[in-house]
Amino acid sequence: MKSKVAKRVVIVSISVLSIALILFLGYQLFINPYRGTTKKFIASLPVESELTEKQVLKDIDFTVKKLRERHPAWLEDDNKNVAAVEDAYKTERQQVIDDGVDTYTVIDEWRIIGRIMHQLYDGHSRISYMDDDAYYIDDFTQLKELGLPSEINGIPTEKIVDDYLEIFQYERKEFARACVDHFIENESCLEWVGVDTSDGVRFTYDTEEGKKDYHYSFVPYEQVKGAEEEDDEWVSYEIDERTSTAVFTLEECNYDDYYESTLKGFFDQVNEKGINNIIVDLRGNGGGNSYVADAFLQYLDIDGYDSWSSDVRYGNFLIHNEPYHVDIQKKENAFSGNIYMLTDVYTYSAAMDFTMLISDNNLGTVIGEASGNLPDAYGDILRFSLPNSKLGLTISYKNWHRIEQSKKGEPIEPDYVCDPKEALSKAKQLISD
Repeated sequence: MKSKVAKRVVIVSISVLSIALILFLGYQLFINPYRGTTKKFIASLPVESELTEKQVLKDIDFTVKKLRERHPAWLEDDNKNVAAVEDAYKTERQQVIDDGVDTYTVIDEWRIIGRIMHQLYDGHSRISYMDDDAYYIDDFTQLKELGLPSEINGIPTEKIVDDYLEIFQYERKEFARACVDHFIENESCLEWVGVDTSDGVRFTYDTEEGKKDYHYSFVPYEQVKGAEEEDDEWVSYEIDERTSTAVFTLEECNYDDYYESTLKGFFDQVNEKGINNIIVDLRGNGGGNSYVADAFLQYLDIDGYDSWSSDVRYGNFLIHNEPYHVDIQKKENAFSGNIYMLTDVYTYSAAMDFTMLISDNNLGTVIGEASGNLPDAYGDILRFSLPNSKLGLTISYKNWHRIEQSKKGEPIEPDYVCDPKEALSKAKQLISD
């Protein structure tokens, strides 16, 4: 009798383990958003590398298959952008077949997929050329002094910009246009928009003395004249006791031990010196980890704050998370003074989220220029490398919704709009008034 009971126990145990194994494998194969992703991109093939029609079609199909499998938009009702992507996919794919061309370059494929993904208007879902050895024009001086050239290789720059806006992935056109002065510095990006760089490139500037031509060769970034030196200090602060003002500058949203220790040191100084005003400078911050904002809020004299809702895709399921209130254990001697946020069009992703948490919770004042992407947006990316060209593909698997839904669909607009270069001065003026 005992042996029969033991046998039943063993059989039941094996059944439970089998079910658990099946569930685990099912999750990993069909539900886990990160299935088949890569943690780090590999280098794309050289831009001039040739691909067959079959290889290009395979990469196009791979891209759209991943979008269909992972992006939340494909599980949303009547999403017009999804319809536009699907239409572009059919058109571009058929065009490749109809062209009857034997070979394509990686640049050709980059453009084709760019036109398809552009229709999604998701600034986090992108097709990118992954270049370990990027080359740039050899002198940034004229771009800094004279602004955008009127022509590039004799082609009106506006024509090039229009072409670029049809293959680049973005949410706000203002952000895409702001990126133009950076993308025309880069050789592969110029080739992407059809500029011949085989003999360098010629920029024509409109000056008070008339048109001026400058010819550039392409060199590694460290050899570029007028290039800014790489700054390892991505988080820093300054304190002015005379005006009772502290400026916390965050150039990247990196959440690590260094950030935590710098943040603590900052607020220790603010408390010790009795500072009443904090300016958080997020101009030029392209984002990263949103926990930088959560950590910052722990030092404020608040009991909690409202956070956003989201829709997260798991396989063929779209799970909705309601907006919620975050209760916090505020630090000792928490800051209760005034907060000012400095932003520009390059304030993006997690940096934009940081600004939203302050703005939509009425914790501070925003100064400068509207953020580069929208609070109501897709995000949290999955990474893939295309099978043949090795172009880098990122796809969002979450859809975030703004905290203050009365402002749904709007960027984070400043309380005081001004030239971003003057935002710090404006903040100090408000403090002194």
